[in-house]
Amino acid sequence: MTRDKKSVAVIICLCVVVYGTGLLSLRANPDVFGNVPLSLHRQVLVLLFLTLSLSSLVMLLFKEWGRKIFLGANALLCLYLSWIGMRFAAQDVLPFILLNIVVLLFFSQGKIKLAFARKWEYARKSVLIVDDDEGIIKTVKGILLPNGFSVLTAVSGEKGIQVAKRQKPDLIILDVILPGIKGREVCATLKQAEETKNIPVLFLTAKDSMDDIHAELAAGATSHLTKPVHAKTLLAEVRRIFEQH
Repeated sequence: MTRDKKSVAVIICLCVVVYGTGLLSLRANPDVFGNVPLSLHRQVLVLLFLTLSLSSLVMLLFKEWGRKIFLGANALLCLYLSWIGMRFAAQDVLPFILLNIVVLLFFSQGKIKLAFARKWEYARKSVLIVDDDEGIIKTVKGILLPNGFSVLTAVSGEKGIQVAKRQKPDLIILDVILPGIKGREVCATLKQAEETKNIPVLFLTAKDSMDDIHAELAAGATSHLTKPVHAKTLLAEVRRIFEQH
């Protein structure tokens, strides 16, 4: 587990404690919200606090469905406590409302959502796309970026070598036909350089004969995909490569 993910787990543990304590307080103290006739609303409040407590426990497993249930119950609790505050002029509910709003905003953040998706494990992975076709670059970026990868690009073999040596990406997606230095020569050059020799190379190219694939592997490539490629196929292959490296 990464340090950032551990930080999220700590916040979730605090939520387990807070909502669990709130649940126990509701059951033990009928006057927890001051002059509100809790007997009329006890079941709703207990149900909401119970849902928040249980969904907090599920979130410790970083399940996205647990986060969604937690956010839904949190929003309902905010609305219900607001109604109670206005209906019964209960000032004691205000701290609970503010707390829930803060928690709701925190777990609604994009970077927090990332922790509950599989893409989290790739959030710090960078991929260099080397291709002279801007359409291919745009397509591959459109597949990788929403899935947590950071993306570097180069439109020539020479530029690709420069970027790879300077940025040291975690993966290189490389075309065979490039202006200047061709893809296989780029791959061989990178494999001979100490700083880039361990970076896996995935060839994404229209050339798909067995001789072409064998030549790519001989140059040091890890894998091959043929253009055009489906998003699921590309993601599955990229993930497979990372799992092996």
